[in-house]
Amino acid sequence: MKRIEIYENGINIVFEITDDNEAKLLHFSALPFDEAKTASYMGLKTFRPVEIQASGIDRPDERHGNKYIVTAPGWRMKFKDFRDVNNDLGRKLELVTFDEGTGLEAVSHYQFYTGTSVVRCWTTLTNKGNEVQTIEYMSSFALTGVEKEGLKKPEDKMKIWVCHNSWQRELQWQDYTLEQVGLASSAKPTEQRSSKVFACTNVGNWSAKEYIPMGVLENTEAGSVLFWQIEQNGSWHWELSDVGGHFYLQLSGPSEIESHWYKDLAPNESIESVKCAVGSVAGSFDKAMGELTKYRRKIRRRNKDNQRLAVIFNDYMNCLWGDPTAEKEFPLVDAAAEAGCEYFCIDAGWYADGFWWDEVGEWKESRKRFPNGVKEVADYIRKKGMIPGLWLEIEVMGIKCPLVDTVCDDSWFFTRHGKRVYDRSRYQLDFRNPKVRAHADEVIDRLVSEYGIGYIKMDYNIEPGIGTEQNCDSIGEGLWGHEKAYLEWLDGVFARHPDLIIENCSSGGLRMDYAMLSRYSIQSTSDQDDYK
Repeated sequence: MKRIEIYENGINIVFEITDDNEAKLLHFSALPFDEAKTASYMGLKTFRPVEIQASGIDRPDERHGNKYIVTAPGWRMKFKDFRDVNNDLGRKLELVTFDEGTGLEAVSHYQFYTGTSVVRCWTTLTNKGNEVQTIEYMSSFALTGVEKEGLKKPEDKMKIWVCHNSWQRELQWQDYTLEQVGLASSAKPTEQRSSKVFACTNVGNWSAKEYIPMGVLENTEAGSVLFWQIEQNGSWHWELSDVGGHFYLQLSGPSEIESHWYKDLAPNESIESVKCAVGSVAGSFDKAMGELTKYRRKIRRRNKDNQRLAVIFNDYMNCLWGDPTAEKEFPLVDAAAEAGCEYFCIDAGWYADGFWWDEVGEWKESRKRFPNGVKEVADYIRKKGMIPGLWLEIEVMGIKCPLVDTVCDDSWFFTRHGKRVYDRSRYQLDFRNPKVRAHADEVIDRLVSEYGIGYIKMDYNIEPGIGTEQNCDSIGEGLWGHEKAYLEWLDGVFARHPDLIIENCSSGGLRMDYAMLSRYSIQSTSDQDDYK
């Protein structure tokens, strides 16, 4: 048996390599490790650092329902290597485990960031065998024993914080006891196990339509706080439950049960899980959020608007409500300039002669609304000392868009059951398609070059559901592929136009995740238009 004890940035981490060559993650906390607190009828058997479920392998012992414990081959992974290095961000740990039967090799990454008690965690899975392995689930972070500090029963000391989120009801933090979420003790503490899972899950492309992808677990007796965020702009899952006399936390991206994702991993092929951030402090909820804020500032795209924090006027809410015209804009420009605004954004409708909703997609000005073109108003905005902006919804195409039947074929769009996916009179564009990305690039570059646009309010008002069936192993994989391609596209836009400010709107805050927020310039936090 071998122990690896790490203390970095206020976090204590303890790994163990057993006599059977199994790797265990025994501890991740701001408080020191106490060996006695790991006691249970199953010993350290359940303290696995990674859970992986592949098709066609038995799951023995106490799976109990849909819980991601005793996964296969996760339960039988053996230790292969441990690496401890330093890079430009800080210290980095890599725990390598493997399964001889399938040839699957997992690297569990733990990247510290100097100066903050937060670790970025993810898993890289490689098929080093000779057969295709179908992956149904892989954890980004797994920790057993989250309740072990202190002497009280878990339901008497543990508090779980959830950030509820929805349109016009954003960012609603609520705390619960374990009893309130159905996880009260039902056996002796050292023998606690059940089929109940308390989980927060998102399925689809609106990453925050019900919950912000983060959470906090507070031990009120010991004064320790464990907190996390999942940095994924689509489907994600985290769960808290009991196993072998302890409680565990697991974080992941899409999965087969929750979000229709699986991946056929060919020999020599690798897949990387979504990234998440996990931290621990001795103290309060507020202290935890302070550490998370430090980390978020470290992973943010470096740009001038981080420091400038310009004053922006947008003409939509409680103003033009998607019915702009040149005549209406000129007096607003005058008023905004007089008030000291630095950016003036023309919102939805500038491209449509009629109703603005279902014509989106071509992004060419309406001469009915702007007889002399949008450039006339944009030039006037600049004359008044402000930078002009426009509203876009680049990921969708309305069913009345002229391009739908003339330029686009089904490969441009999400499809399921052989048919295009509709939502609210729009189609979802598939950014894995090079033609879609080229179209999006042409729009951005044209607006910047022809109108002198320096600000884009990037909206997103549909939920296309579980994904697309084209060019993928599973519908959920199609969705995840689109999401990764969209982020790569966005990185390219900022590389070409470093001074461009792009607001992450998404129906007033329905994609507030740190895959998006680490890139975008500014976040629209609410569509709540009733100030009372």
